[in-house]
Amino acid sequence: MKLTFRVWISVFLTIGVLAACTKDNGTPPEKEKVQVAIAEVDQSMEKFLTDYGFPGGSLAVSKNGKLVYRQGYGLADKESGAKVTVDSRFRIASVSKLITSAAVMKLIQDGKLSINQRVFGPEGVLGTEFGTQPYKVHVTAITLNDLLHHTIGGWGQDNDPAFSDKHLDATAVINQTLDSRALSGAPGTTFAYSNFGYMLLAKIVEKASGKSYEQYVKSEILDKVGATKTTIAGVTLADRQTDEVKYYGQGGDANYVYDYTQFARGNGAMGWLSTPTDLLRFANAVDGLPGRPDLLNAETIKTMTTVLPASKGFGFNFGCGWVVEGDEWFWWGSLPGTFAMLYRNGEGTCIAATTNGRRQPNPEVALNGFINVVNFIAFDETIGWQDIDQF
Repeated sequence: MKLTFRVWISVFLTIGVLAACTKDNGTPPEKEKVQVAIAEVDQSMEKFLTDYGFPGGSLAVSKNGKLVYRQGYGLADKESGAKVTVDSRFRIASVSKLITSAAVMKLIQDGKLSINQRVFGPEGVLGTEFGTQPYKVHVTAITLNDLLHHTIGGWGQDNDPAFSDKHLDATAVINQTLDSRALSGAPGTTFAYSNFGYMLLAKIVEKASGKSYEQYVKSEILDKVGATKTTIAGVTLADRQTDEVKYYGQGGDANYVYDYTQFARGNGAMGWLSTPTDLLRFANAVDGLPGRPDLLNAETIKTMTTVLPASKGFGFNFGCGWVVEGDEWFWWGSLPGTFAMLYRNGEGTCIAATTNGRRQPNPEVALNGFINVVNFIAFDETIGWQDIDQF
């Protein structure tokens, strides 16, 4: 950490005061608290990684706004033997949607967008700059609310344009989709989990802010909370960034860990690279809890976590990106070589985890396994959490 002159003076004076106190009354200065390993937490995470065949992973836990635990496990690079550390960076896949949701919410809060604003057409935030006129049926009825809640009326799950020709950039994918893929139903009526919808939201962030999506998210959200190790991921092994792990596939994933898709084009849906610590810096800034200051106000957070009648899928209730079940919010991400999860509850606990593998052919199995880890960490009252803050 680089210290300014003012900070150096402050530190110098503080040391002087402490030294004077020690000399005068014989009371030594309080030692800085250092994290102590919690065996049962480490064992639960290590068991998860072993059970699902993941080379390595990373975990961070905050309680009431304090980062009370973070740990790396296993291997970041099987070939070199390099181990995962708390600073190791991982692709976070669909956890990226939570960051995009917060960016849109910030623009709504600042009056630059409105939740029920149309997306396409003369009255839409993107107007008619994409695709060919006239648009297909239902397209001009899509709202930001629909994109955020996965209720577009199509363009999702098995028919998700986000995974079309990987050589096309985002603009080409949007143009092709508008021109060649009709919606299957009216927006707001049915759920279809859509990465493409969050690609559109990234374009909306750019239109409303006048900045690139990455630039806006960094300047208005990530930089403000100190999440400086979070950036858009590269595609190939040669694009591997400082402290980034290597990714390893199982089964059918083996040949798709790299060169699977363009993360820059899918930035708003699946594009971010981060650490669990950075994810908790982000989560604690949008969680609506008193531990740390929020970037979003109470009204905006309520909008972000509102479940709509149609925004229910996979057995979950979806707000804007987040699954919302009572006072628990979470979402997870899964791509070849990648599993990630971010969780928050109303009792002040936030948990972030990342791995450099996922289980195939059923990636959701990893979610089921990690839910056991979450429940243990969040609710087992025998865990001896330190009164420590590593943010």
